[in-house]
Amino acid sequence: MRRLAIQLTLTGSSPKNVLEIRELYYGNVHPFERDIKKDSESDRLAKLVLRHDAALKATMNEHEIELFGKFKDAVTELNCLNECESFINGFRLGVRLITEALHTEE
Repeated sequence: MRRLAIQLTLTGSSPKNVLEIRELYYGNVHPFERDIKKDSESDRLAKLVLRHDAALKATMNEHEIELFGKFKDAVTELNCLNECESFINGFRLGVRLITEALHTEE
């Protein structure tokens, strides 16, 4: 049954989607990477974070800068874990929705 579902998906997909599936298989898909468009909300917030980071560091001594760097590293690691969990949860939800759609009798 699983093989049939995959074949149906690939048969009904455009060549671009098949390429994306191959890229996923080979580990070349990185869903956490994305482009930030100039003048977008993300761009504005990233610049704000950088400005505040520089302003804060300007008030710190070497020890405080080192400690702040460790803090930012820990926050980054926590954010990565949260993004991974969100991706897994979203993927599972998508699979459940597809499974339900395929098994729903009309």
